[in-house]
Amino acid sequence: MNHLPFKQQTGAFSIMAAGTLLMALLTLVLVVDTSRLYAEQRKLQKLADTAALESISRLASGACGTDPASARRFAEENLRRQQFLHSEEESAIIECVALDTSGEIIQLIQNPNGPAVRAQVLQEVPSSLILRSGAALGLDFPATTQLQAEATAARDEPVAVFSIGAQLLQLQNDKLLGILLRTVGVDVDVLTLLDADGLANAQITPSGLLSALGVDIGIQQLKALSPSGLVDLVNTQVGLLGIDELLEVSLDLITDSVLRAQVAALRTTLISNPIIQDIQLQLFGVDAERALISLTSASDARLGSALDAGIGLGQLLSTAILVGVSELERGLVIPELNLLGLVDVQLGVVEPPSIGVGPVGTKAYDAQIRLYLDIDTDNLLGGSLRFLTNLLGTRVHLPVWIDLVSGEATLETLSCDVNPPTAKFDVNANLLGICIGEIPDALRWSSASSCQGQTQETELIKLLHLPVLSGRSNIPALQNLEFSVPPQGLVARDQLTDSELNQVCLPDGSNNSCYKTGANLLSDLGNTTQRLVEGLLDLLSGLFRRPNSQLSSGLDFSQAAQNRLIENLATQYLEATKRNGFYNVADATQIILQGQTDPVTGQQILPPLIDGDFNFPRAIPTTGLLAVRPVSQWNTGSFSQAFHAYTSVPYSVLDLLGISTLGNGYTSCAGLLTSLLAWNRCVEGNLQQLLKQHQDRYTLANSTDGDQLATPGNQEVSCSGALCLILRPVLNLLKPILNGVGALLDNILAGVLGVEIGRSTVEVHSIECGTARLVR
Repeated sequence: MNHLPFKQQTGAFSIMAAGTLLMALLTLVLVVDTSRLYAEQRKLQKLADTAALESISRLASGACGTDPASARRFAEENLRRQQFLHSEEESAIIECVALDTSGEIIQLIQNPNGPAVRAQVLQEVPSSLILRSGAALGLDFPATTQLQAEATAARDEPVAVFSIGAQLLQLQNDKLLGILLRTVGVDVDVLTLLDADGLANAQITPSGLLSALGVDIGIQQLKALSPSGLVDLVNTQVGLLGIDELLEVSLDLITDSVLRAQVAALRTTLISNPIIQDIQLQLFGVDAERALISLTSASDARLGSALDAGIGLGQLLSTAILVGVSELERGLVIPELNLLGLVDVQLGVVEPPSIGVGPVGTKAYDAQIRLYLDIDTDNLLGGSLRFLTNLLGTRVHLPVWIDLVSGEATLETLSCDVNPPTAKFDVNANLLGICIGEIPDALRWSSASSCQGQTQETELIKLLHLPVLSGRSNIPALQNLEFSVPPQGLVARDQLTDSELNQVCLPDGSNNSCYKTGANLLSDLGNTTQRLVEGLLDLLSGLFRRPNSQLSSGLDFSQAAQNRLIENLATQYLEATKRNGFYNVADATQIILQGQTDPVTGQQILPPLIDGDFNFPRAIPTTGLLAVRPVSQWNTGSFSQAFHAYTSVPYSVLDLLGISTLGNGYTSCAGLLTSLLAWNRCVEGNLQQLLKQHQDRYTLANSTDGDQLATPGNQEVSCSGALCLILRPVLNLLKPILNGVGALLDNILAGVLGVEIGRSTVEVHSIECGTARLVR
């Protein structure tokens, strides 16, 4: 059998190797091709990103919708600088869009007026090798592929940190803040360290403050919150903040060792005071919430750059102290203004100031200061005249409430296209709101509303135990004093005059950082003060006539009380003669005709009530057997004879027993029963009736007395009527006080509180113009 020879097969490995190399080569080609497309896509995305960012950054307003054409031009210029848009295969779509940030993912809304810029770039590039291979084999695959990339950029709203009424907030102020701190037991000398430039220049940001307080959320998440969302978050994680905690956090944020030591010393001093220890502050608030930092409250607003805005540490601490003191809700007595015990003056911070942080529309509030002037005849000269006012049954009590100033500054515009950035504000101030009437103790210092809605019906003037004038009244504040700052160019601080009452200061630290407003409120303020003086004097004239000033418009002048004055006046004269509980007719007659003087000083206490002992017909009764004869048969007699006859002489048997038969409105007091059981009432009734029937014989209250009393300026009171003569010692003391209320107010404002009424200073602490960012 023949066997074929065995031959080993060869070449299989070579075939496998060749196949593997071919596959590797194909894979490499695909990877390179895919990388080419990926690189092209990355390049397009970079182009879209930079185009959108440059477009939004170069827009002066920072909002696409305000100038869509410029937004498109800026984006296209950026693309051309990067060698794009030079061929037909390259194109771009630039448009304005709105952003919906209500959900977890930002949604784009087609809106030509939207604030964001959306850049879409497109480019035709060769298709992948696979597609081109298919095309070479006759398959319907395109030879080119369109790549596109999209980017949306927006700019955080420019924000500013500002306050209004900065003169109230200076920590080194030994006036207002010094009074407040002394009242709660803090040594004002500890504030001298706060003059240091280090504290004035030290700034902290809301984001840094939140981080130091341990708020457990990232900075980007914080920026995405709305103001109300941040308030809720802080209230949940931090709660109310004590001044000691605020100072402790501030220490963590201060890098200067000397300043750190000084603030640490201040903290030690403040927290040792029990009242300061109890103060709790709300860190952030929206709208008019009582909080340290006021944020804009737009429902769809993001905090954004507001959290990066710098706040001066000194401003933050001074505002915190005023906010804390206002929580005491009580008035602060100012002994140096009590005018030798004549007028009690109290001061209260009704509403604390706030620091505004946010974009256009954000508000900052000035501190609302309220003064209480207690003008009360019972307290004149420390109450030394109370015996006289009690004797006369007379009291003038004018509780005067003055809302010195309350205002708000609203950020109207921010201009970031200039260097340094500028801001414009609308300021609305209410100055010198004046109210007359009592305010309940619980509301005196605890409400931000004006005094007009809080005063109650009050008995202002009581004369001879009768309420002559009562109610409540007010002089409305100078409202809606709106002005914009700055209206014109920059002006150095030292060029501002007293008549240039309002200004705004920008944070560049130079003399050229304050603006004039051109608003001059001095004439209006002067008129208001003058109306206050005139109104108070006119109210005082209510002792003798119906007041007619603006302050009296809401008051009740009791004509019935005026008619009863003679009755009560007669009683006052009789009371001065009472012995062992009984009126003395002879002494009363002498006082009515001649007046009464103090036996020690010789000064007149009661003036004569009638003009001489006049005669009149049918004055003296004619005796009858059982009853007195008719009035027509009475004899002529004098006032003194008639008064004696009605009270001391019985003219019939019935009168002797105590059953009066006198006519003409009189009652015999000489009977046994009457003299024992109703002597005083009988004598009083007869004297009142005598005076009512002969009103032409005396001048109780002359309108000229009221006119003279209501005239400002003259200090001495001249009288022609009996009431005025009786009250002259009190009036001569009271009128100069009312005349001096205007000067007193000026002294309180400038000399004691250090407040220049009418000057509203808006201070801008920092401006953040907002950074451009990619949102999608």
